[in-house]
Amino acid sequence: MSDVESRIADVMLAKLREREPSLGPADLARPVADFDLDSLDLVELHQQLERELQVKGDLRETAGFAFLNDFSAYFMKLASEG
Repeated sequence: MSDVESRIADVMLAKLREREPSLGPADLARPVADFDLDSLDLVELHQQLERELQVKGDLRETAGFAFLNDFSAYFMKLASEG
């Protein structure tokens, strides 16, 4: 796992663990619907990833993501575009 992937995973797990402390890295491949996340939680996750990676994403794109790993792929792409 690259440094950027690790940072993304850490941010995502920190957000998820606010609701369920026992979640781990394997849970990052699960659908967003499996978690009790509302739209504000998803906006906060988006903003936390932006701050961590110092990138600017599009909330309209991430709002429709069905899986958590969609967030990872999207922010990996943004980080690589630098």
